[in-house]
Amino acid sequence: MERAVVIAGLFAVLLIAGQLLFGSGQTVSTETRPTESVRRIHLLAVGDINLGRAVGQEILKGDTLYPFAETGDSLQAYDLVFGNLESCLSEQNGETQNSKNNLIFTGPPAGGAALKKAGFDVVATANNHALDYGLKGWTETMENLERAGVAFVGTSRGAADLCGPVILERGGIRIAFLACTDVMNRPGEGWKRYVAAADSGVIARIRQARGVADLVILSYHGGEEYSDRPSRRTVDFARAAVEAGADLFLGHHPHVPYGIERWRGGLIVHSLGNFVFRQPSRYWTQRSYALSAAIVKDSRGTRVEEYAVIPLLAGFRPAFAVSPADQDTVYQRVFALSSTEVTELVR
Repeated sequence: MERAVVIAGLFAVLLIAGQLLFGSGQTVSTETRPTESVRRIHLLAVGDINLGRAVGQEILKGDTLYPFAETGDSLQAYDLVFGNLESCLSEQNGETQNSKNNLIFTGPPAGGAALKKAGFDVVATANNHALDYGLKGWTETMENLERAGVAFVGTSRGAADLCGPVILERGGIRIAFLACTDVMNRPGEGWKRYVAAADSGVIARIRQARGVADLVILSYHGGEEYSDRPSRRTVDFARAAVEAGADLFLGHHPHVPYGIERWRGGLIVHSLGNFVFRQPSRYWTQRSYALSAAIVKDSRGTRVEEYAVIPLLAGFRPAFAVSPADQDTVYQRVFALSSTEVTELVR
């Protein structure tokens, strides 16, 4: 059975159960001409994934699916699954966290296979931890993802391909993924030779991607960690990306979930918060959501036709099966931080 069929049933369940379902912000007729070709796929996007620290130690023991044990087959049901890989995947002789600095960490090489087995198709590698273990760790991360068959965007061996896009096709729909970061753990500007920066170059690439893809998705790493709302800089960059042609903007780095904004035909998710990332000292670093989106291509073009917020508990082993109370809490936060236009479209 194709993934799309499975996920179509999932959407029906979400509607029946009364979970949050948002409109795309576009009026779309449910009637189509009998001869019209309509293509539909389903995308799942999650937040920060750290395969280092304690998770990395479990993977080193041989349990490659340890971080995804609670998500089961949920990821496998989608046509495309995206996440932000916020750790290197490198060989450090058993080390998955620096002994002197717990903000420096890496997943083991088998992390690539773990992502693939879990159901991930593409990850962003543009973030402030991309160079935690230098150029060796940076190179090995790309090699380990390639070996596992997981596409990545935001780092590249050549400057010309640094920003992307990486184009993946599913069900006759070509989707361009780009990624960039506005923060880096290293001082100076030298890192921009290896990791895509959030600047005018990415904006130019978005415009170029419009000519070769049906839909453009940008992953952005930036903002202020643990802040209650997205920074003005993040909001401005997200809107500029949409105005340049991005259909979907996915934000990362704050480690807490934010709301959803509709801007000039595009969809902005300011922060997806944590996924495989354990930060137990704060309430909202342990709760977030995944974005489930139906992407449709027909005679009117390609668009995110509908999307749903799927609450989750983040940590070493994220889980979608959360209590009704936790679901309501996540929904309320998304409502409070989303634009008026979006919250008015809740069904």
